[in-house]
Amino acid sequence: MKITSPALIFLLLLVSHSAIAAILKGKVTDEHGTHLPYATVYLEGTTTGVNTNGNGDFELIVQPGLYKVVCQYIGYKQSTFNVTFSGNETIEHNFVLKDQSLEMKEVVVRVTEDPAYEIIRNTIKKREQHLEQVKSFQTSIYFKAVGRSRAMPGKFMGKVVIDERDVVDSIGKGVLYLAEEHADYYSVGGKNKTVIHSVRESGNANGLGLSRFPPVITFYENNVRVLGGDSRGFISPVSDNALMYYKYKLQGQFTEQGHTVYKIAVTQKRAYEPCFNGTIYIVDEDWAIHSLNMSLTQQSGMDMVDTLKIDQLFLPLEKDTWVIKSQVLYFALKIFTFDITGTGVAAYNNQKVNQPIPDSIFADKVVSIYDKQANKKDSTYWKDARPIPLEQDEQHNFISKDSLNKIVNDPHYQDSLRRKENKIKPLGLLTGGLEFHSRKNKNIYTTNPILFGADNMVNYNTVEGFNAAPKLHIRHFIDTGKLLFADIAVRYGFTNTHLNAIARLYHFRQDRTFLNRSWTYGIEGGKYVFQYNPANPVSEWLNSYAALFYRENDLKIFERYDATAYVSRNYGTGITWYLKASYQQRIPLQNSSSYSFIPGGKEGFKSNGPAYLVAAATAWEQHDAALVEASISYKPGIKYVQYPDYKVATGSKWPRFTLSYKKGIPGILNSKSDFDRWCFSVRDDMNLRLLGSLNYHIAAGGFLNSKYVSIPDLMHLYGNRGIGVAAPYLESFQMAPFYDFSNKEPFYGEAHVEYHLKGLLSNKIPLLRQARWYLLVGGNAFYARETNYYTEAFVGIDNIGYKLARLVRIDFVQSWDSRMQSNSGIRVSINLQQLRTTKNYPLHGEW
Repeated sequence: MKITSPALIFLLLLVSHSAIAAILKGKVTDEHGTHLPYATVYLEGTTTGVNTNGNGDFELIVQPGLYKVVCQYIGYKQSTFNVTFSGNETIEHNFVLKDQSLEMKEVVVRVTEDPAYEIIRNTIKKREQHLEQVKSFQTSIYFKAVGRSRAMPGKFMGKVVIDERDVVDSIGKGVLYLAEEHADYYSVGGKNKTVIHSVRESGNANGLGLSRFPPVITFYENNVRVLGGDSRGFISPVSDNALMYYKYKLQGQFTEQGHTVYKIAVTQKRAYEPCFNGTIYIVDEDWAIHSLNMSLTQQSGMDMVDTLKIDQLFLPLEKDTWVIKSQVLYFALKIFTFDITGTGVAAYNNQKVNQPIPDSIFADKVVSIYDKQANKKDSTYWKDARPIPLEQDEQHNFISKDSLNKIVNDPHYQDSLRRKENKIKPLGLLTGGLEFHSRKNKNIYTTNPILFGADNMVNYNTVEGFNAAPKLHIRHFIDTGKLLFADIAVRYGFTNTHLNAIARLYHFRQDRTFLNRSWTYGIEGGKYVFQYNPANPVSEWLNSYAALFYRENDLKIFERYDATAYVSRNYGTGITWYLKASYQQRIPLQNSSSYSFIPGGKEGFKSNGPAYLVAAATAWEQHDAALVEASISYKPGIKYVQYPDYKVATGSKWPRFTLSYKKGIPGILNSKSDFDRWCFSVRDDMNLRLLGSLNYHIAAGGFLNSKYVSIPDLMHLYGNRGIGVAAPYLESFQMAPFYDFSNKEPFYGEAHVEYHLKGLLSNKIPLLRQARWYLLVGGNAFYARETNYYTEAFVGIDNIGYKLARLVRIDFVQSWDSRMQSNSGIRVSINLQQLRTTKNYPLHGEW
């Protein structure tokens, strides 16, 4: 194609004109010189603009031309500035904003009622219209997240918190986290997608910031979810039932660009209701939100932080349509001697309402996607593209953390740190085990703790007496996404003098471009001690305590020679499956010790054979078993985040469905096992918003064939007869005997249901509401037939703790069963990794 000279000249002029950019910069303060953080500066008649930083500084880049620039801050009168840019130049102008002068005009109101109530009623009437009028929404977003420390100890729980490398000062004051991002956002019909074009994270050259920004908080929704996720949410001050929860007071009105705007103070009627407090500005006749300052505190039901403040400013895009221009979130948290604050500011530009959005935007179930070079932009790019100037400490943080990152990633520093961490710590060996790292973390070796942990080396039971069971776990890094694991366990009983050893080896291969997609292959072999129930319901360290101090031994075990092969697949799409084949030789064991700190004879301990199963003459003898097991699980509706180099699943609102099948195959190498067992389960956690949450796990199964079913192959309830410690919820029965209801029924059903009120009633009960403890109720049930069922109900309190550390739950449990037995008790749990859960190895190892 030939380009004529006039055309070439036109293109050159066009390019040169587009390269010219003028800058308006300055500061926004009030009349007393106090800077106004995150004020909005924009071009009149558009939604194009910027925000000031925390010090009130702004920088607006425009093309040459004549502009009327508007500066706006909630609670202050708008200020305008006419400016003409003729070329590539910088003009400075400081905006000084006056307090918004308010008028009070006569309004026809109901007797004894503040005029604000009628304004709010009109706004509530148009709430749904404002929601429904935006069928689709597009906008560009600049988002900056900053976390700062106002105070921090030098040491906490013996660990150094501040040292010479940190970017905080001697009293712990400084920037802890800093990231900024540019993105485009699309929303239509309940679907949304974020396209992140650039991201910069202080101290991390490959940092990816937040894949999903804090959403535009929509106060037109009845239930406002401040940060998304699974929170209960809060009642909007313009929700349908807002008048039941809020008090309103009209503070005055003002006129802005031809619109009358009402300023209304909003306060919650009752403490500890999920409500906001603050100020909302409503546009007359449009009955739309103009702007707002809202806050949430502990008396609003906040758990994670002490205070959360929300500032929003809207601009008119067209008649009766106001769009978000800026949103700022502030939080503050004091816990122990830490004092932390944070700010998340989002500036919106190029907003479009009800404009066509291609279906291809939402076609791949990806809710957020990064440009390939999103985290590779240099400082020059950010200097030109950043609509909110960096503050001085933020500039320093980017520089210092980049330098610190080079030091931390230096191989010599990494090696010195590794050698320091590899030193043997006696307390760590007792409570958490040891951990050793080779150079470049190529190999990691860990052991179990000696005494005080979930998987102790030293325990006691009536079969082995005191026993030593050291375990070694090895992780070998092969390549990106490829790992080799080895686990070795040795066990010696000092009373029965049995020595056992077992090992497993498995290979884990992860898809480099889809991190949730993986293969696992493994083998296991040796001889070891196992519980009859492969779910390991009895904690060995709790059993040791009960046996030594109460003469109660619930741990029922046998020895087993084992050869197992295993393969599993996770597709990353919500579908997973595994296949496992085993050959076992099972050896019954008898009690060999009656030792206890409590005096008593040998008769004080029960037999190692489960009493009910022995009485029922269930098959239990030394025998061989050839077994095959398969399972497939599916969770529909999985969505994804596409990072520059890989994809990650983000979850789904759907339940998880699981089907499993296990078969004992007779005649193979003397195998006696001959059974077919199936199970189908559904599990979900349902967010009911203000009503709390409902969690359930429902299963049905049975034996299609039960010609030879030995004790380890029976259907066992996950029982719990321990000393007050709760078993894993939604999987167990908190008061059930461990083996009294074990069976080989042709059909059975099992259900676990919990309803967490999350403050729904407790916010009206003194002491509970101040402590922010939440009520919950639920039940667990098993049924096979009229002569074989077990059920229990419970009521409890959770969210017990302090600020972020709300980890404790207490339940009162009452049970009933088909044997006319009734039991009750207290169960306590700490929401850390369950103490009685085995390590999560792909082989589903029972040891």
